[in-house]
Amino acid sequence: MITVLLNPISGGGKAEKALPAIEALLKEEKYQYIVRRTQMPGEATAIAEEAVNGKHEAIIVAGGDGTMSEVLTGVKGSDVAVIFAPCGTGNDFVRCMNIPAEPVSAIKKQLSSPLRRLDYATVNGKAFLNVCGSGFDVEVLKHLGTYRAKMSGMKAYLFALKDAMKYYKPLRCLISVDDGPFEEKSLCIFSVGNGRYIGGGMKAVPDAIPYDGKLNLVMVNSIKKWMIPFLLPLFITGLHTKIWITSTCACRRVRVRVKDMTMQLDGELHQMNDADIAIVESGVGARY
Repeated sequence: MITVLLNPISGGGKAEKALPAIEALLKEEKYQYIVRRTQMPGEATAIAEEAVNGKHEAIIVAGGDGTMSEVLTGVKGSDVAVIFAPCGTGNDFVRCMNIPAEPVSAIKKQLSSPLRRLDYATVNGKAFLNVCGSGFDVEVLKHLGTYRAKMSGMKAYLFALKDAMKYYKPLRCLISVDDGPFEEKSLCIFSVGNGRYIGGGMKAVPDAIPYDGKLNLVMVNSIKKWMIPFLLPLFITGLHTKIWITSTCACRRVRVRVKDMTMQLDGELHQMNDADIAIVESGVGARY
């Protein structure tokens, strides 16, 4: 049995439009399935837990990165495979999985692929699949909702970025990597990635691989506000990690201390003073 979990509002209704073709594919391949629609935030986790308790073979996630993050919380540590049907605005995690962008093609490829395992990560015990971080990108996310309903992922992100520049301040923090000593930093942004992309295709953590048992930390030193537009093309392509203001490393644990810090976990904003970020190796089933 397969659960088809559909978020009706993802990508401006993209999941709902894709459903007839998804059902046609499953019938053609002779899979038994049920369709479940989310009605409110957090409901995807409960539906995923029901799939685990019912010993379903897989859960097809027809939604965006936020929906996938909720499903992760429900299936982590189980044998239920997550099958990605990218129907969101950004679809950032699947970009590093060599999965087609079109939902039905993506499902078809995954159904014919072997069952494997993916890593995920946690912040203070809360699971995320793609990227977490703080700094300037969080300021962008605060403005993103204004534009998301009107335009595509990258275009919306660029408009939000323009608004965020008015409020940019360096992030002064203490950071420890792999239980080393805390070091004082002044940063424009830091990103910790199991996946690579944020904001509809910006390559924030270009070296991350979601099945290598490691996190990748990217820290961009604080810069003058006027420099941001000139560095943006480098951030979009991942080349920001090649310049002198940026440092990177692979690790298994990162701790960050900032008073009243706002962190994003797969696009969702959370307040905290101390973030303990850790990899969970091979923690979720997938087909790729």
